[in-house]
Order: sequence, then C-alpha cells, then structure tokens
Amino acid sequence: MRRIPRSTFLPLLLLLAGLAFYVYYGITWNAWRANLANLIIYVIIIAALFWSLRAKEKMKNDEK
Repeated sequence: MRRIPRSTFLPLLLLLAGLAFYVYYGITWNAWRANLANLIIYVIIIAALFWSLRAKEKMKNDEK
C-alpha cells in the first residue's frame, strides 16, 4: 500500500477542520459574512503550508 505524502494529508486535514469550524460558527452565531475574510486568510495559509511541505519533500528526495 502506498503512503500518502505528508504535504497532501496534513493541509487537507487542517482545511477540513477549518471548514468545520466555519460552518459550525456560521450556523450557531449566524456569522457567515463576518467570518468569510478569516476563512479566505485561512485557505491562503493552508496553501502556503502545502507549498512549503511539498518543497521540503522534494529537497529531501533530491538528497537521496
């Protein structure tokens, strides 16, 4: 069985957790628009995490 790279599952897991919080607080506090900017910033941070982990894995594989 092939391992899923860390650069894939970690950002995906964090993105799902962030979306869950966004939906939960959007329903309970009715704050969809107020938290939309936070969600967009969060997605940008997750994309940067994905990019940096992917670059780290490539550098690690090039050493071998």
